[in-house]
This record gives sequence, C-alpha cells and structure tokens, in this order.
Amino acid sequence: MRFALLLDAVHDASTPPARQLAEHLELATAASELGFHTLVHGQHFLGKELRYYQPVTYLAHVAAVVPRVRIALGIVLLSMLDPVQVAEDVATLDVLTGGRVVFGASVGYSDRELAAFGVDRADRGARLEEGLELVQKLWSGDEVVHDGRFFRLGEPVRPSVLPVQRPRPPIWLGGQATAAVKRAARLADAWYASPFPTHEALRGLAALFREEREAAGLSPAAEFPVRRELLVASSRAKARRAAAARIESRFRTYLRWGLAQSGDLAQSGGGFAEADEAETQGRFLLGPPDEVAAALDKVVRDVGMTEFVFKPQWPGLPHAEAMEQLELFGTQVMPLLAR
Repeated sequence: MRFALLLDAVHDASTPPARQLAEHLELATAASELGFHTLVHGQHFLGKELRYYQPVTYLAHVAAVVPRVRIALGIVLLSMLDPVQVAEDVATLDVLTGGRVVFGASVGYSDRELAAFGVDRADRGARLEEGLELVQKLWSGDEVVHDGRFFRLGEPVRPSVLPVQRPRPPIWLGGQATAAVKRAARLADAWYASPFPTHEALRGLAALFREEREAAGLSPAAEFPVRRELLVASSRAKARRAAAARIESRFRTYLRWGLAQSGDLAQSGGGFAEADEAETQGRFLLGPPDEVAAALDKVVRDVGMTEFVFKPQWPGLPHAEAMEQLELFGTQVMPLLAR
C-alpha cells in the first residue's frame, strides 16, 4: 500500500498568504522524507470560508520542492471548466514535473461555483464526460475534431502541448453517488473515494466499481485511492475528543457549501456524524497507532484500497498539530502497515 498527503485548504483570507504556503511546503517536505508516494491538492472557486489556491499553478511550485513525489490534482471541477485549457494546463504541469501528474476530476457540488460558471446542476455529469473525452483527444497528439453538446472546436486542430506520460496521465474520478462511481469505472483509471461513505457503503460502492468495469469489458483497476479521516493519539478516548473538534470545524463548512443537498451523501450511506458515530461507521479511523493501522488494514482487506490519502490539517487548528499528526502517522502507523 502507498500513502498520499492531502494539502488541504484550512486558511481563510485573514491568513497571510506566505504562511499558508510555508505550512504546506513544510508538510510536503516532511511527507516526502517519511516515504509518502503522492501529494494531493483540490480545487474550489470563490471560497469565502476557506482559501483554495488553484491546483495546477500551486502544485507546480510544490512539485519543485519535493521532486520525488507524485502530484495528484484531486480534484479538478471539470464540469465547470473549458477542457481545452484544462488539457493544456495539466499537460504543462506534467512536463514541469517530469511526468509525475495524476489528473483527478469530478462534477462539483457548490451552487455558488455552478452559478459563477453558468452551469446547470443537471448538466454536471454530461459536461464532465464530454470534457474528459475532449481532454483525452487533445492529449493524443492526433488531429482533433470535436462538435459536442457543450464544447466545440471551430476547426480540426493538432495541439503541440502534450503530457510527458504517454498516452496520458492516470485519471481519477471522484464522487460518492452511484452514478459517479459507475462513471469512474467506465471512464477513468481509478475511483477516488471520498471520506463520507460509511465502511459498509464504501464496500458496496467499491464492488459496484469493479462490476461496472467488468461489464464494460475493462481490466481491473490498478489503483484504488481512498480518503478516510484519521487521527492518532495515545488512547481512543483522547482521539475521540480531538476528532469531535475536527468534525465540527470541517463538516459544517461542507454543509455551508451545499454538499448535503447534492444528494451524494444520501447515496453514500448517511450524512455528517459525531465523533463516536463516525468512528463506528468507519468514516473516522482513530486511536493509538496499532489500532489505526488495524483499521487501515481492514479497509485494504475489505475494499481493496491501494493508496491511503491522509489529511492532517483541519480548519482552526494549529499547524503544529498537523505536523505532529503527520509525524505520528509516518513514524508509527506506516511501519506497522509495512510489516
């Protein structure tokens, strides 16, 4: 199993930009030294609560600091963007990183973002699928003709901005609704599982992903990146107390952004839980290192996870706590899993 670090947005506009960058670079450097395989950073626009720097530009800088680590765009809101620009931006990032890019995409859920880009919520899935098709055409290096429902090229084109990885970078598709998982099975190399489904729901969705690939005549996916919330502490009671503060700070943000009304949570097995409920349902893995390692091993055995995506940062909590969690995970949990 491999490990990925999520460089999360936990700062708002009141935080000096240099501090946010410095904290992310410190986390990225430590993760690289601890043996993490991938760095992940996502995308949002017009964030009032949290400040998201745009991932292609941001990760180009981070990648130069940690040259041995894979860089995952996790995720890009492709349903709202111009696929021509996305194709060339991601190809440029792949060149700058020497072929270390994973292209992750999803439909998005925020009404604020959808309105800003003039995208009807009902069109998200269709726009993503057509956009992904066009991105891959543009990465092929062949002459491209495209006259679709949402995107059109005025004339045949042969782009010269191509990714280093041939025929293309790996593609992850996110989302936890049934339709999103089926789409990932058909169109991507991997389904990027969010932390919201319960353990049992995750098992069911992973099985659905495998069944859909088999029905489409595709080989089994080589990767299965999974996010679970995780916290290491000297005791389970201490971990639960710390988890309660984290759940309160982050999940309320998701509610304000509109994830609850998107319908995805209902299809993934529930809504937002308190710390003890989240632990029972397998959404939050917490406790001493040996118990956390055992919980991660259960995810590997039950759903086939190949890469665990770890988020040590939470809004409102000191950076020192994130560094401590990363250190505990890397020095105490990862060795147990390796054995």
